[in-house]
Amino acid sequence: MLRRFLLHSLSAALVAAVPGQRWLDHFNQDLLPFWNVPAAWGTPRGDFPTFRCNDGNLFNAASPCPEIGDAPGWIKASAGMEFTRMKSRQTYFYGAAYHLTGDPAMLALARDGVRFLRTKALDRATGSAVTYWEKGVPGPATLERTTQDLAYAELGMAMYYYLTRDPEVLADIVRLKDHIFGQYWDKDWGMLRWAAKGPREETDRQELVAQLDQVNAYMLLLTPILPEPLRTQWKGDLVKLARVMVDKYHAPGRHLFWGTLHEPKALGTRHTDFGHTAKALWMIGRIGRLAGDEALVRFADTEGAAVLGMALLPDGTWGSKLRRDGTVEASKEWWIYAELDQLAGTLALTDRTWAKSLDSTAAFWLTSMVDHKRHEVWGWAGPKGETYEDSPKIHQWKNGYHSAEHALVGYVTCRALEDKPATLYFALPDPKAQVDPYFFTGKAGERRISPLPGFPGLCKVEVGFTGIR
Repeated sequence: MLRRFLLHSLSAALVAAVPGQRWLDHFNQDLLPFWNVPAAWGTPRGDFPTFRCNDGNLFNAASPCPEIGDAPGWIKASAGMEFTRMKSRQTYFYGAAYHLTGDPAMLALARDGVRFLRTKALDRATGSAVTYWEKGVPGPATLERTTQDLAYAELGMAMYYYLTRDPEVLADIVRLKDHIFGQYWDKDWGMLRWAAKGPREETDRQELVAQLDQVNAYMLLLTPILPEPLRTQWKGDLVKLARVMVDKYHAPGRHLFWGTLHEPKALGTRHTDFGHTAKALWMIGRIGRLAGDEALVRFADTEGAAVLGMALLPDGTWGSKLRRDGTVEASKEWWIYAELDQLAGTLALTDRTWAKSLDSTAAFWLTSMVDHKRHEVWGWAGPKGETYEDSPKIHQWKNGYHSAEHALVGYVTCRALEDKPATLYFALPDPKAQVDPYFFTGKAGERRISPLPGFPGLCKVEVGFTGIR
């Protein structure tokens, strides 16, 4: 499979046909209109709703729209509940919107989301964060909250700190991170637990995402810009998490990561798919570059090429996972598709033979995954692009996070492949502060500095990055 992919790539031009501007247009035209409306902003603003209907209207439990009212049981069972992770993910979306457009209104929405998270979701007594509210009652008990949910409680605040360097937000981020590593690190297992207390079926779970989501939700983005001694401490923790993933969860003969260790190691088990594998390899490669660990970089590049080779279908689109019989599942799941594109774009920065895959994979996304009538992207599509318009676009595990990150990474990497600067916006108290292009490194060009109305002490800083790696 890998050989077939390389031959396909080498036979074509070594630059991406989808320009970076197309990803920016996708964000502004396909994604942003779904989120920049009053129904998305919450009441009060920042208390972003977990569930919305496919037309963008708020979910009404008394008269549910059919896509939620008739949704699969795992979605419908939580309809009406509110989840911190989704409010945090939507906060990230507005941060990404400011990062790409420089629109102060988007930064104000991100600030509203951060304000809600800090005042309503963070548990000041314990250092933890609420997972959900059911009929207004927060839950579950403190140490029954999962490390994945706690990681995603950090996501929106992390994006906001990356943009603004607000020291009060950083203090809350650090406090929650210290709670996670202090209460959930199991010395006997040598990894983070899923849950620290509760039923045994929860506390015995050994989950890849308990490790992985600490990295992608907040630690990798923030570590390069942290003050010392936090920077050194977090860098060490990142390397430790990378080693846990490689040593304990990786299946060398399969070129995959097992999603869990408490279940039998087999294809088709929870989180054993191309999405979690691609995300793990993307993060491990970025950690290796940050820490100067060449072994991690080589591992991520080699295994990344292998998983992309397995995932790429003959029609030039991504599959989702290996079925139990070892064949590739050709249907599409939005976040898995996004992670594979992000990994391919990242590998293409140092090996442009990978750029060609983005031509066909992006074409499918922009044509078949986008809801061209009512905006955002579908959660699922069939092998030939069949859309399931009766399935919900927004629920307790899907909102704008993955689609926004996909557009952001697509813009940054494709601009680099075009040898053109990627323009990003920050809101900084010190316009000379260190800035990076998201999870990447690059040379910051001349900074354009302008006022930022509504944000005392901050100025808008527009930066064009070149030499992105």
